[in-house]
Amino acid sequence: MGETNSNDYPKTVSFEHKFFAMVEGISFVQDEQDGECVMCMPLEGTEAKLPFNGIKNEFKISPESPDWSMLDVIEKSLQFVPVIKVGDTVPSELHSGKASWEIKDRHRNTARARLSLQLVSWMSGDEEVIIDNTQLEMLADDPVMKARVNDAFSEAAVKLGLQADQKEEVIELVNGLGEELAYIEALREKLADITVVEERIESLREIYKGDFAMTETITQVGKLCSIPMSEFRQTFDELDAQTGEIIAVLKNMASQVKFIRETRDALFQRFWAWNEIVESWQRQPARRSRDCEHLLNETYRFLARRYLPQNEWELFSKAQDEAAKGATESLWG
Repeated sequence: MGETNSNDYPKTVSFEHKFFAMVEGISFVQDEQDGECVMCMPLEGTEAKLPFNGIKNEFKISPESPDWSMLDVIEKSLQFVPVIKVGDTVPSELHSGKASWEIKDRHRNTARARLSLQLVSWMSGDEEVIIDNTQLEMLADDPVMKARVNDAFSEAAVKLGLQADQKEEVIELVNGLGEELAYIEALREKLADITVVEERIESLREIYKGDFAMTETITQVGKLCSIPMSEFRQTFDELDAQTGEIIAVLKNMASQVKFIRETRDALFQRFWAWNEIVESWQRQPARRSRDCEHLLNETYRFLARRYLPQNEWELFSKAQDEAAKGATESLWG
């Protein structure tokens, strides 16, 4: 089947096959182990999981049927929500492109202040994107800077082919762009939360200095952790560079918004998987303890599933578990 147009996506999840209405408690999730989308349903005190291909075969759903299309919609929806049920609203990312998750006013304020100051730097001939929040707050609160922002809107209006007194149209454009970039600011904040994993690993490296087995494990976890963290930071650098010429961005809003949303969705999907491991490390101070060693092993498994080839993951996982067990028995036995 071809790509579904955004206007063709349904507003809610529904099926024609009577099975989906007969069984209570059905939900759809993405399996943590292999990322495959599955239908979950209660069965004799447990939960049965049926992959989408199995559903199509079991219920003889044809590729031309609405139910087949609905399963495709659910699969896309699970990129943005952890679980979806019959009757739930289809995520707005699919039918409008807008994010279905919430941000705070501070993210909007940061994005708009950053764009305003970027306009001022453009006007001075030395355009820059300010990402340091402390510097941003200081400049945004400066009365002289506020006056320069006002002048920058007028000058930008002329550059965009408007009259100098039509700065309200520029303000509207900047506010619209700011709303899109506010989600990037929320994700930038989330990345700062994720760095707690890096920080704990580095602290444990010093704490377990001299313990060969644990040092080896910590080194391997650190190497794996550096892969996604470098990718995350590079993504933000690329986005900042892409939006680094404010007038060009305002002249090409449609394509820029598309790029920002694609980046937003890709980061959101990847960050989402980190929630549990980040929360665990936020609660766990770095110290020599069973809890830290257990969480380090969990972090290794989390990272290895995503960043090690399957054969290396299986071999190293076995060796790592044996090494960790020996180190723990030596320490706590």
